[in-house]
Amino acid sequence: MKKGKTKLTRHDAERLFEGLPEGKVSVSSRPVNPFEAGVFDVVRRVDDETKLWKDNLINLPVAIELPAGYESVARMREAIVRAWRVRWVREGKNEVVTEFPEGWTAVRPKSGPIELRDPSGVVRALYGWAEDAELRILPRYLVETQANSSSGLSSVLVRDRENGQILERSSIWSAQTGTHHPDWTRLSQWLNLRYPEHRDPLRYWEDCEDNIQK
Repeated sequence: MKKGKTKLTRHDAERLFEGLPEGKVSVSSRPVNPFEAGVFDVVRRVDDETKLWKDNLINLPVAIELPAGYESVARMREAIVRAWRVRWVREGKNEVVTEFPEGWTAVRPKSGPIELRDPSGVVRALYGWAEDAELRILPRYLVETQANSSSGLSSVLVRDRENGQILERSSIWSAQTGTHHPDWTRLSQWLNLRYPEHRDPLRYWEDCEDNIQK
């Protein structure tokens, strides 16, 4: 009775697989990969390519506002590479993709030009988003106007933009602003005397000086 049942069950089981092609049976400790061969290689390749597009890739205008002492955009770019340790990745018609050191960012405020900021948050350059925009690199030391909102008068001062420190200030408050201020010439001469190359926006910054000397 039991033997008959066994033969009948085995026979029924064999009938379930009738018509299927015979093949070699393989024994493996790992399940067969149900995905297409090479699919994970593609994923790995895509992942590697994404790693190339880091946060420190910044699009800049092709045109650069040339400071005194720089006769061409090519020379200015060479100086930027030395001072900022950037790498020009790819150039298009109106912009160039640039790889900056870690921490540099481009911030577009609600109004005004885009601000290129260093890792400490200091604005190092400005540029617009129009096709004919120019990159304007800012110097470390600057003579600037300071307005008094209550009196409507203004003063002038010399600021160290790297740390925000005021180095020299006018004692005169005047209705005239900018270069028309009575103390503008005096403060400009003060700045020229102490920092003779201050008009070069790639000089005197600590990172620029360190990079140029390396």
